[in-house]
Amino acid sequence: MSTLSIRDTLRREVYLTRFSWAVQDFPKYVRLKRDLRTELTATASEVGMRQAIADLGSPRALADGYLAELDHAVPRWTTGTTAAAITFAAVVALGLAYSLGTLNTLEQTGGGTTTVTFLGATTTYSFTDAAISQTSVLSWQLLVFFALALGIPLVLGSRAWRLWSRAPRARTAEPTQPA
Repeated sequence: MSTLSIRDTLRREVYLTRFSWAVQDFPKYVRLKRDLRTELTATASEVGMRQAIADLGSPRALADGYLAELDHAVPRWTTGTTAAAITFAAVVALGLAYSLGTLNTLEQTGGGTTTVTFLGATTTYSFTDAAISQTSVLSWQLLVFFALALGIPLVLGSRAWRLWSRAPRARTAEPTQPA
C-alpha cells in the first residue's frame, strides 16, 4: 500500500468532510465515511486521488444517493451541536467582554467596587490597588437562560422534531430518458 502525499490526503479529507456534512442524516454515517475513506485510498493507489474523487462525483450528490434509501428523515445532531456550541461561545465571549469592560471602567475611574444583577445572578466587580476580582452568585433564572440559549439552537439546528415525524422522505423524481 503506497502512502499518500499531503496534497492527496488533504483532497481526500476535504471531500470526506463535505460528504460527511451532507450525509449526516444517514444512520451510522461515520462508518460510511470511514468505509469511503478506505475505498478512496485504495482507488487512489491505482488511478490517483484526483481521479478517484472525480469518479465519485459531487459529495452532495453521493450523499443524496444514500439518503434516498431512508424511509424517513432523521435529526442532524452534528448541525444542532455545532449551532449550540457557537451560541455558547458567543454568550461566553459577550460575558467576558462585559466583565473586562466593567473592570476597565473601574480602573479608569480610580478603582472601587460595583455590583451588577442580571437575571437574578449577582456579580460583584472590584478593582483596588491590592486586587482585581469578579465574584458571581448564580441563579435559577440564569440557568434557564443558558438552557434556552443552548437548547433552541440545538433543537432547530438538529431538526429534532424529525424524531417524532415518521412521514416518508420526499423523493426526487427520476429523470426520464427521451424516447
